[in-house]
Amino acid sequence: MRRPLVAAVAALGLLTACGDPGAPPPPQSGAPLPAKDQALHDMLPQRLKDAGVLKVGTTLPNLPYLLTDEDNNITGGITPEVGRAVAAKLGLRYEIENIAWEALLPGVAAGRFDMADDGLSDTEERQRVGLFVDYMQSASVLVTAKANEGRYKSVEDACGKRIATIRGTTDVQHADEISQDCVRKGKPAAAATQYPTAQDADLALRSGQADFQVAVTEQAKYAIREQNAPIVIVSADFAPTYVGMYLRKDDKPLADALLAALKALKADGTLDRIIGHYGLQALPEPGLNLATGGS
Repeated sequence: MRRPLVAAVAALGLLTACGDPGAPPPPQSGAPLPAKDQALHDMLPQRLKDAGVLKVGTTLPNLPYLLTDEDNNITGGITPEVGRAVAAKLGLRYEIENIAWEALLPGVAAGRFDMADDGLSDTEERQRVGLFVDYMQSASVLVTAKANEGRYKSVEDACGKRIATIRGTTDVQHADEISQDCVRKGKPAAAATQYPTAQDADLALRSGQADFQVAVTEQAKYAIREQNAPIVIVSADFAPTYVGMYLRKDDKPLADALLAALKALKADGTLDRIIGHYGLQALPEPGLNLATGGS
């Protein structure tokens, strides 16, 4: 997925130059970090044992997965809070780095990061080159500007209208599916435009260059609830997907260790407490590659 909704963030002027995204963010869910589990640590590949650090790539901003201050320093969110708990359970330091979206998955493939954790959708296409450790579910929503509230009431209202999407994300696929459905129903196709960044897609919506924007359920709801974002949800919870940590396809030992840590955090209530703090729910049981049946 990784379809960052930044309407509220941009409106509040938070899209500034990055500060120190690698600085450890304080836990926002109010719980101390878990203790190291030696048995889980022993599952790690030797390179992780030697390095003592779990390196994570992400792209800012991304509500509610990554919360930032006015200098774009990470202050909390699902991604760092779950990640730090997992790393602590494995006896590792947690190091997160902000990187351009286009370079995020290639960065994992090149070994720059051990994993990407960014509200990423588990898809069959991404599984061809990577491996997912899933711990949440998500879905898409169609949003419009607050000024259009009451004017649009369903996905079908997008027929013949303009949809803003972010290049390289599943937004594009979902917008195409909406357009194809319009045609099947004898209505005019929707015109989907791919923008290079979330900021550009958001600006298109707010400036009236687009009528709709494809977003993520939890991002849209959080932005509206917590940031008073000038958007409204037109149609919620279509295109359900699993969300998880993304690793290289050959990094199965690390995936197994991460999965075991997530299951342990699920069992002791930590995972539910962190994700519940943001009004969301963890999966009943984390798993690998769940989008294709997984394990």
